[in-house]
Amino acid sequence: MSEVLPSDLMRLTELDAAWATRGSGARLDAVRRAGRRLRERILTAGVARCVRTADLATFPYPTRYGLQGVASSPAPYLFLRNRMQLVQVTANGRVVTILVNPTDAERSAKAPFFARMEERYGSFATRLLSKFHSTIAAGLERWGVAPDAIDYVTFDHLHVQDLRGLLAPGPDGRTFLPNAKLLAQRTELDTLIALHPLQVEWYIPECLHGVPANRIVALEGDYAIGGGFAIVRTPGHTIGNHTLVVVTDRGAWTISENGICVDAYAPGSSSIRGLARHARDTGVEVILNANTREGSLDQYTSMVLEKTLADPVPDRPELPQHFASSELVGHPLALGLSPTYTHEAITHGTPSVAAATRASA
Repeated sequence: MSEVLPSDLMRLTELDAAWATRGSGARLDAVRRAGRRLRERILTAGVARCVRTADLATFPYPTRYGLQGVASSPAPYLFLRNRMQLVQVTANGRVVTILVNPTDAERSAKAPFFARMEERYGSFATRLLSKFHSTIAAGLERWGVAPDAIDYVTFDHLHVQDLRGLLAPGPDGRTFLPNAKLLAQRTELDTLIALHPLQVEWYIPECLHGVPANRIVALEGDYAIGGGFAIVRTPGHTIGNHTLVVVTDRGAWTISENGICVDAYAPGSSSIRGLARHARDTGVEVILNANTREGSLDQYTSMVLEKTLADPVPDRPELPQHFASSELVGHPLALGLSPTYTHEAITHGTPSVAAATRASA
């Protein structure tokens, strides 16, 4: 992997001391305070040129994971809709194009958890419950952005991801995103060296096989790219989790899968039965996406940080602009598990034609 960071990345240090604070409660307070300073710095840097989102797939997911087992619905599965985002910013005098969470749904189905579901219920049943909305290539075509215009690819974490179809040469020697570099926390990349038994369900160990080392950028901390885009570490869901922050004309948005809906960030205002009562009884202010608990206390802190960074929804100010990378959606087979509020999409600016047609050199 590349040890030299691209010049587009600017290190953000506001959270360094806070995350190093000893004691989980003290660390929560420190991160919340430092998060306010970081938010101001990100907002001061300006607004992204363009943000677009595309639905990729809807799939079943255990309710006990997505809503931490506190929802009262008897439905064993809720349904999540996975989305990718296109972000364009200006950095170093040029348009930089970032593809966020471009999950290859077909390859992701090979992750052990989903492979076992298919083995248990049969391919027909699992495909009947899932729905594919679009592909990465179709999304780029719809936006008018050529694959060779993508400068960076990043995911909030690498669960169920397989990047070989994006960044590794195919049988014909061609690479779908020939100029893109992967931005990932070093701790997330280190996880793939040797998976712990409690991590095996969710990773595809060979997901980076064949990807040239100079196409992988190992991050250690928080970074901004131009005005309107930042990568902020949010450990807990995975050790190397990070959150993407984008700034539009509606203010700041956070993107991750720490929580699967706005209800997870404002459970006291949730219409999902069980969440508001749990928040009232326990005093918690967030509900974790709990399929892996690599660091639940830090994940809680990370979700509070996301709430601190995000602006409120304009017409529902009690809810944050958190755009879950896989967001809870209503479904006939998941009675009582519809979100209180859904961010259908983020639409800001216009995709840059100049970036879409730039020379690959």
